[in-house]
Order: sequence, then structure tokens, then C-alpha cells
Amino acid sequence: MLPSRPIFDPGQYLMRIFWVAVLVATSLSFVPPVLAQQARVALVIGNGAYEKVPELPNPTRDASDIARALERLDFKVTQVKNATAQEMRKAVVEFGRTTEGADLAAVFYAGHGMEVGGENWLIPIGAELRSDTDIESEAISLRSVSLQVSKARKLGLVILDACRNNPFAAKMKRSIATRAVARGLAPTEPSDNVLIAYAARDGTTASDGDGRNSPFTASLLRHIETPGLEISFLFRRVRDDVMAATKREQQPFVYGSLSKEEIYLKAPAASAQAPAASPLAAAAPAPAPADDEKFWLAIQTSTVTGLYEEFLARYPRSGHAAEARQRIKDLKASEVAAVPSSTASPTSDASGRQTKAVARNVFAPEDNQKVAAIAAAQQLKLPSFTIASDQDVPPKSNSKFVGVWSNKRGWTNGKGRYAMLIVTEVSDTGLAKGYYLWGPPTKASWAKDEAGYRSFAEYITDSKFSITGTPVTVRMEKNVLALSSFRKEKPSDTASIELRPVWQLVPVPEEVEPSTKREKASQPVVKRESTAEPRAPGGVGGTSMEERYRACKKLVKGFARRESCARTGVI
Repeated sequence: MLPSRPIFDPGQYLMRIFWVAVLVATSLSFVPPVLAQQARVALVIGNGAYEKVPELPNPTRDASDIARALERLDFKVTQVKNATAQEMRKAVVEFGRTTEGADLAAVFYAGHGMEVGGENWLIPIGAELRSDTDIESEAISLRSVSLQVSKARKLGLVILDACRNNPFAAKMKRSIATRAVARGLAPTEPSDNVLIAYAARDGTTASDGDGRNSPFTASLLRHIETPGLEISFLFRRVRDDVMAATKREQQPFVYGSLSKEEIYLKAPAASAQAPAASPLAAAAPAPAPADDEKFWLAIQTSTVTGLYEEFLARYPRSGHAAEARQRIKDLKASEVAAVPSSTASPTSDASGRQTKAVARNVFAPEDNQKVAAIAAAQQLKLPSFTIASDQDVPPKSNSKFVGVWSNKRGWTNGKGRYAMLIVTEVSDTGLAKGYYLWGPPTKASWAKDEAGYRSFAEYITDSKFSITGTPVTVRMEKNVLALSSFRKEKPSDTASIELRPVWQLVPVPEEVEPSTKREKASQPVVKRESTAEPRAPGGVGGTSMEERYRACKKLVKGFARRESCARTGVI
């Protein structure tokens, strides 16, 4: 007798197709790391601490503020402060190598500059310049800088806030009586893809200013991040601002000409914020399945044990619970029991305490699958993102922020909406970039806007930063991102949520010997009379994956960390 055929349910079939499409779409948010040439590169130099002439107060601040603005505009920035001649030459040569193949290359210089014999020079802090013949050995020519940025495909940009009244000129001896040491800088004729902007036109000097920034840099900072401002109009605005601020005594000037192609440092708002196609929007008429069904459909083809553990923790009474338990059993049976050779080994820090060696993780497809599953279960709109493209760059002090951070519960101990934080990169200067995601509102939510996300680029100070445009502050506490917020209409109303890493680029080192009573209490007790070989503190015993998993489950919270603990034997 032939077995009866199952009844075909078109509704269930369409629903499964829909959620497979969601999983595929969210999986596309993972972009494998690519060590590609940076499209935008910049060198920023600020010289103020001159050794042979009075110091200039503003150049280092001008350089620091411009560097941060350029980083927010997606430039890969190299910053140099109070540089000697050797340091400036090295920086310019190394920067020239990065400009090859870049679309945009920019140099910003603030400090002393001068013209000698019709050529312009940037002055390092150690220059003495007793004679005009010393200029070639003690200073850096503008021509050499211009040649380096000219390698960029689309635009090479040199910005000089260097036309200050020069104290070197008066005492400099002339080797040739007719050789001029002029006031300000000389006019220049850059190549066809290079623009050179002076803070004051040739033959005139610029004000250093009484505030934090010079008048020229202050205006540049005011306009450089304006969306849709074509670069020619950017410098027109700066010109008008500076002339107004100095009562027409200082006129910025731009040398060079470009083609008809429009160039933006920040794209117009409409094109930069074009709405991405959303499979959720296209399938809006379809009835929404239960939360456990959403999660299951997102993970049912996964080979990651932790995802099924997370499913059982969230939905222990689901109709798929038995299948999830069986899947966990099958996956563990197929895993290799041997501990990988890449297991982190204890090392010593500066204080002599033993710590686990810091290892860099790679954001793999299975990590992306975890993120996609959590986003689907919490009804979060997941943006397209790339994490840690510079795999060969050593971890920085703030690299611990890079990762995907989530919580099983929403704001205010589960009363509010879900949240997720994706930190894709942190620069040398502490600029963190990424996305803040929020889920659909609950009854307790202050605002009733739909689920969405916001990109951010914020500077980390004292292990915290605030997300512009929201009342959300993020602070790193041990290995938890503590988010706090307040109601704009009533600041006394506050809310909080703790996000833990789903994936982290650089795991936070843990002390091998516990330093607090709480940590000691979590360690397995070993009787003194035992003759068994002692286990390394912070490690988990067991010859098989199953034994380690049972031990890890008691010691470690979070499915991602339990999975890693069972796989490596290290807590």
C-alpha cells in the first residue's frame, strides 16, 4: 500500500518561500572583507610649536578638527602634528603611495609657509632658515605636495592655512640680492586635476584668529560637511565668510581648474539617503507568522548549534522545540572533539598578571546568519554593512567596540522596543562608525515610529559616545555596551538597555586569575586533596565537545560565548 501524500498547503508554502527570501536578503548584508584601495585619502599636518620663532596657537587645533571632519566624510586620514622636516618628508612620501588609485586625495596644512624666489614652501617646526639657501634642506616644497595628490583619479586637493605673517623672512640672508622672499605665498599653477586653496590670496597674509580656529579653517569646518555642496561652491562660501569676518582684509583664493564633472565631498542628501529595496515592504500584504516561526524559518538550515540553543531559550514550548533539540544533538555528534591549535594562550600584561592573548575574529557567514536570525526574530530592519575590512591592521585601544551587539529583551528590562548596535570600524583617532537599530514600538515606548536604523560616525571619549540625532548614549562597561536614553519632552524620564556581543572583532581580554569575589565564585572548585592534574585557570576541562559544552553552559552566558567556549575550551 502506497503511503498517503501530505496535503499541499499553499499558504504555508508561500510563507516558507517568503522567509527564505528574507533570510537570503538579510544574509546579503554581509560583505566579505576586501583589502581594496581606499577611495578617499587625506594627509593633515598642523605645525604650531615652532622652536626658533614664536609658537602659533591654532594650527594643531585646526588640523585636528579638519582631520575629524574628513574622517566623517569617509577619508582615510593620516595626521601629523608639530613635525620636523624629516617627519614631514616621510609623511608626504608615504601619503603619495596611498594616492595611487584613489579617487580623491587631499592635503591640509596649517602652520608657517613662505615664498622664496617664486616657489612656495611649508615650514617644519625645527626650521631656522638663516639664509635663503637653507630653504631646500629645511622646508618642504608645495610643488612636491602637489605632485603627490595629482596621482588621484578624480581630484587632488591641497588646502593651505599657511599664509600667516612670516617671522623667518625678516632675518633671512639673501644669497642673491635680487632673490625675493615675499610676503605671503606666490601664485601657483597646478595640474589639470588639482585644486590648491590658499587661506589668503598670493602676496597677502592670513589671520591666525583669536578663537579655537583661524577664520579660514572655522569657515571650512562650517561648510565642508554640507550635503550636495559642489566643491567649487564650497570654497566660494568660505571666501565670503572669511572676507566678512576679517572686514575684507583677507581673501581666500583657489588655484586650478576642473572639468564640468561635479565633485562632492558629501553627496546630495537625496542620493545619499536613497531608500533601499525592502523585501518586507514588498510582502506587506502577507500575514505575519508567530515569532517562533519567524526565528525557525531563519535558522532551520543553519549548522550553528548556538542558534538552536537560542531558539529553545526563547521559545521552549514551540512546535519546533523537539526538532531543535534533535538538531543540536546531531550537530554536536558531528563536531570534532579536538581543540583547535589557535586556542588563545595565557600571556602577561604590563602589571605581570596573566591574561588571555587577544585574537582577531573574522566576521564569517555563520556570524552573519546569527545576526540575520536575531534581526528577523526582533523585527529589526537590517542595513547592508561591512565589518573590519582592514584585517591586517593591528587592533587599536577602541577596537573592542567593533562588533554586533544585541539583547534578548528590549529597553527598560523588556518593556520597550528591541535594539541592536553594529559598530563596523573605529579609526586611529577614535571615530566609531556603524548603525543603531530599533524595533517596532511597544505600549511602553515613548515614540511610536516604525522600526528602522540610523547610521552614525561618533568619537569615543572615555569609553563612551553619543549618537547624534537621538538621545542615546553608549558606554562600554567590561564587555557590555550600556545604552541610556531620556525622553526629550521630559528629561527626567530615563531608560536603559545592556547589549552584549553577538560577534566581536577583538574579544576583551579576561584575567586568568579572578580579581573579584564574584569571579571567584564562578570558578569550579578543586579540592586540595585531589591528585588530578590541575586545569589552567579560565579553561574548561573535558575531552569531548559534549563534556566541554555542559561545563560551559554552567559558566558562560549567551549562546555565542557558550559555543566558542565549547569549541576552544577557553571561557
